[in-house]
Amino acid sequence: MIFSKRKKNKRIAERKTETKMHTFIPWKTIGIGLLLWIITIIIFIGDKFAPSIDLAENQKAPKTIISSVSFDCINLKITEAEKNNAAEKIPYVFSKETKISDISNQKINSLISRLEQYYKTTNLNNQTEVLRSINDIIIGSNLDANDITAAFSQNKIKHLKQNLIKEISYFNEKGIISNEDYKTFFEDRSNKLIDIYDDQKNTNYIENIKNIYNIEKASSQLASNFNNSDQKNVIEKLSLIIISPNLKYDDLLSESKKDNARNKIASIFEKYPKEFVIVKESELVTKQTIELLKAHNNQLLLEIDPAETRLKFFGKSILLLAALIASIVMLKLLNTDILQKSENAILLSSLALITVASARILSYLSIQLDLLPSVVLIYLVPHSLAVLLTVILFGGGAALSIGFWGSFATAIYFDQSFSVFVLGILTTVTATTAAKNVHRRSNIYRAGLFIALINFLFTFIIYIFEQPELPVLGIQLLSALFSSIFSASLTLVLLPLFEKIFGITTDITLLELSDMSHPLLQKMAIQAPGTYHHSLMVATLSQNAAEAINANSLLVRVCAYYHDIGKLAKPEFFAENIQNNENPHDNLAPHMSALVIIAHVKEGLALAKKYKLPSPILDAIEQHHGNGLIHYFYEKAKKNIAETNSDEVLNEADFRYGGKPAECSEMVILSLADACEAASRTIDKPTPQKITNLINEIFEQKLNDGQLDYAKLNMSEINQVKSSIIFSLSNMLHGRVSYKNNENTSK
Repeated sequence: MIFSKRKKNKRIAERKTETKMHTFIPWKTIGIGLLLWIITIIIFIGDKFAPSIDLAENQKAPKTIISSVSFDCINLKITEAEKNNAAEKIPYVFSKETKISDISNQKINSLISRLEQYYKTTNLNNQTEVLRSINDIIIGSNLDANDITAAFSQNKIKHLKQNLIKEISYFNEKGIISNEDYKTFFEDRSNKLIDIYDDQKNTNYIENIKNIYNIEKASSQLASNFNNSDQKNVIEKLSLIIISPNLKYDDLLSESKKDNARNKIASIFEKYPKEFVIVKESELVTKQTIELLKAHNNQLLLEIDPAETRLKFFGKSILLLAALIASIVMLKLLNTDILQKSENAILLSSLALITVASARILSYLSIQLDLLPSVVLIYLVPHSLAVLLTVILFGGGAALSIGFWGSFATAIYFDQSFSVFVLGILTTVTATTAAKNVHRRSNIYRAGLFIALINFLFTFIIYIFEQPELPVLGIQLLSALFSSIFSASLTLVLLPLFEKIFGITTDITLLELSDMSHPLLQKMAIQAPGTYHHSLMVATLSQNAAEAINANSLLVRVCAYYHDIGKLAKPEFFAENIQNNENPHDNLAPHMSALVIIAHVKEGLALAKKYKLPSPILDAIEQHHGNGLIHYFYEKAKKNIAETNSDEVLNEADFRYGGKPAECSEMVILSLADACEAASRTIDKPTPQKITNLINEIFEQKLNDGQLDYAKLNMSEINQVKSSIIFSLSNMLHGRVSYKNNENTSK
């Protein structure tokens, strides 16, 4: 819908006429704002947060808390005891390794083979060699080969082999456990069952530990098969190397089965009456205390009348709407034009949701999943993240508005907490101040440090009022520090993403482009040195003028560097590069010369897109001449027609640039500075009065030509820009005192 009204409009070009003005209702922006409100309400639905729990484990209770309703609560002690009892009944799992049996049999066969070889040979040297090889096999048994040959004669070797292989195979089949594992898992345990997993058969079976052999038991039983004491002694020592545990404790399977058993045990609840003392003043808060408080609060929520719940939710929604309207009004007052683009409104709405969404996620992790203590929640909320992003992308005014909204909405979410609102506002002001003039990405961490210091100060103030235990204060300080560092780090990650998606150019990007080693600037310095010097002079004039009216001096300076890059296509056709060479325009018709001059705007846009320069620089290239008239060649064409008495009708449009007049204050300043700097080169023996007259003439010409009709500047600001340019040019083009020939001319 369009509302029309008649009003006197004093245009900047001083055309005092009555024009029909149209006021458009920004339906898109209003729709985006309503969507932000609705999404915030959805985030609030089912929060189940109030009433809050402000106690932490091992903290002394600041006051006695008595239940106002009867409620059921888990008994952690009894439940944990039942779970442990169930887990205790689960046998430990041991994996049977079949390769151990093969290794034992290999050792036995090697030993018997050497013994048989020893008795078969009669050569003394050969026997010595065999004994040496036997000693190699029985390393670790505290035996000598002679001990074995002394205890077992040649006719006993067969009996030895049969007994060893038979018994060792039996032991391995039943299972052999190490003495250490037996003492650790079974010595003082009532449950003597063992769960054996056979990796070869891929099966599990339960066995009593008394049927399982340890090293001592297996060694003793093996030695009992021999009657001779010497043989028993040899076998007991030999068992140290031929009997190895083949049951290995499986920690993963054991704990998995025990955890399953624990999980099958239902939590044991007890009833607590109304007016039950949950915790006494100065009493140490335990996990059970926290559970009692949670259960009591949940019961309170259940007993609230649904109509009362709906009414409270409606009240919160109205408060949020009021805060949103206040934030938008604040934004319009501090930054009038920011909401004219739908893209800006979408990005600001996205940033506005960050704080509230983070608060919801953190409260879910704390209240529902019990992963975070509730006493650190307000310090973990990244209030500064949205503010840092906004101040860098849009400026301080937008950041204050977003910070106010985030602080207010989060305070409502945390049960109308005044502390949350104050913390959010303090963080907003600090982040806006610290990051307002951030020119390097690394400086964002410095802003994060200032935010952390303010959060520390707030934490200490709250400590004075509530006086929690020092461990609680410690985790609150750590939470505040983590939130600040996290916000600064995530800002660095998200900033380039938002710049790319929404086409926003920050001061950080502009500073990177102001590096004079940029390929385009280097190319201009070599191929078009006159244009390069002209751009530097325009940058200086523009920067000074922008500072005079509080415009973005960095933006206009960087735009000035690149505004004439299109001249690189044909640098020799522009006056600043011709110097003492032949003027190529002398051999061209005025129309052709105008086409060449006009083309530098189009060439500049193509070059800027090729090098992926941001949109403000593209605007500068297109708007620094607007649709202005090329007076020199237009007048030359008129003169040619007059001299030749031609009937040709001269079309003024052929001598006008194809761009659009400058709109924002920075582009207006650039357009004026560009024209003034170029014209100043034509002054013969410049004086302040000559410079002033020239600048006045150029400004009047721009006004009369309508090039400032769309400028967002008033006449006072235009006059300030004019004064700044006159002052700067007067100093740049100052005269020098003449020196005598014998004086040092460098003075």
